[in-house]
Amino acid sequence: HGIGHTRMATESAVTTMGAHPFSTGADQCLVHNGSLSNHNNVRRELIREGMKFETENDTEVAAAYLSSQMAHGKNLGQALEGTLSDLDGFFTFLVGTKNGFGVVRDPIACKPAVMAETDQYVAFGSEYRALAKLPGIDNARVWEPEPATVYFWEH
Repeated sequence: HGIGHTRMATESAVTTMGAHPFSTGADQCLVHNGSLSNHNNVRRELIREGMKFETENDTEVAAAYLSSQMAHGKNLGQALEGTLSDLDGFFTFLVGTKNGFGVVRDPIACKPAVMAETDQYVAFGSEYRALAKLPGIDNARVWEPEPATVYFWEH
């Protein structure tokens, strides 16, 4: 699978260090649309656990949170469930790992998201036109991910 992202930075500098996707663990990357209001508190907790950070970006904190959860034995789906109680703000996360990927939106779901699934692929975008040219899109199951719901595919 592959993950790409075009980012409009709202709270951090537009630099290559702030570019998505973010990864803080082996075989894990995250792209994020939104803003985390408690990222500084979560960062401090993760630093106490030994996590290292390279930026001030809230997305790096989200990636580190997921890495920490998975290092403590949770699978990606379980780690994404934890974001709903442990991370404050508005967000949509798309996370890829060696074995699959997952999507979660915050309980309010103010950030746009659309998904398409066929027998050959699962695709995600912030708007339908990002998916419109995919092969087989006319026969795909296309939907908007529900708020506070984890979608998780693993192979």
